[in-house]
Amino acid sequence: MEEQSLRHCSVLVIDDSASSRTLLATTLQDIGVGIVNTVPSGVAAIEHLRHSAYNAITSPTPPVDLIISEWEMEPLGGMMLLNWIRRNVASPDRFTRTVIMSGELDAEKVERARTAGANAVFAKPFTINSMRKHLLSVLFDNPPFFKTASYFGPDRRRHAQEVVLEDRRRIRKPYLEKIGTGANPDVGCFDMPHYLSEIAVGRPRERIDFEERNFAHQLLARFNEDYADWVLGDVEVLRLAFNLADENPEMRARNMSLMTNLVTRLEHEGALMGYPLISAFAHTLNTAIRADVRLWRQTSEIFDAALSGLDTVVRQNIRGDGGAVGKALNDSLGRLNKKLLYLHPQNLHRQGVALLR
Repeated sequence: MEEQSLRHCSVLVIDDSASSRTLLATTLQDIGVGIVNTVPSGVAAIEHLRHSAYNAITSPTPPVDLIISEWEMEPLGGMMLLNWIRRNVASPDRFTRTVIMSGELDAEKVERARTAGANAVFAKPFTINSMRKHLLSVLFDNPPFFKTASYFGPDRRRHAQEVVLEDRRRIRKPYLEKIGTGANPDVGCFDMPHYLSEIAVGRPRERIDFEERNFAHQLLARFNEDYADWVLGDVEVLRLAFNLADENPEMRARNMSLMTNLVTRLEHEGALMGYPLISAFAHTLNTAIRADVRLWRQTSEIFDAALSGLDTVVRQNIRGDGGAVGKALNDSLGRLNKKLLYLHPQNLHRQGVALLR
């Protein structure tokens, strides 16, 4: 593909740093990308994706061909956005090429991004040449997408060249059957047409036959996850960190630090993703973490109860106010927060609270 073909492509940049957004947008324009839009968070990105998908494909804001998102953002980061794109039924296109970037990239982050279905991971800072190389690779590669019990995303394997035999037959790459055709109807692959190659050569979007992609979305419709599914692992980590802190006082500070990072993110994200009770329980946990460490015996009971409530919300997918169950959980939150008022360090001596080690 000629790089000039990038002028027909639409790229969405997501970064909560205005300077980073401007730099990346300028770089993309310098290497020939014709349509570049920028937003400051994952929440704004979801709104943009919905808006551009439902607009006419000939509008000034066409559907997005490539997403480049910062990993760490407030209030919603790149990984949660990636989960929404790949796994939520409301995503306009689960096959959208998605790149995660970070200034603090390590092997663990790369693996987490790939496991969540990222097409690639970029390290910041970057040069124009490196951005051009990576961008062309992501845009013009067309890997099949795999659906398994625990993964949906592009093929993550590194392939050697296909071997050509003497009789000129090719050894086929060992792809799974297309989804719905094998022994397990929930496992398989989507080997989609290379729609972007048609867009890149300037074929009008309204003249491209997206029937196969639309059918793939119909097959994926029954596989729907949302925010509660994606943070279940975080809740399990919180429980483990709390148990270790409770059993080993010498590990308390380290585990409290880990818990602070997780509950702060949950507090910011929960309500935005339709789970206000997740935000509420995370706020209570955050308040408990800030209580005097010498009151661990009392605060540990609050930790335990708040984690149990958070676990209930996540496992039962309690959205919005949660109905009768939500009311009961709200009542328990009120009792926990009232206890925390008596443990606030400012009130210790005035209320004569004994300091227990």
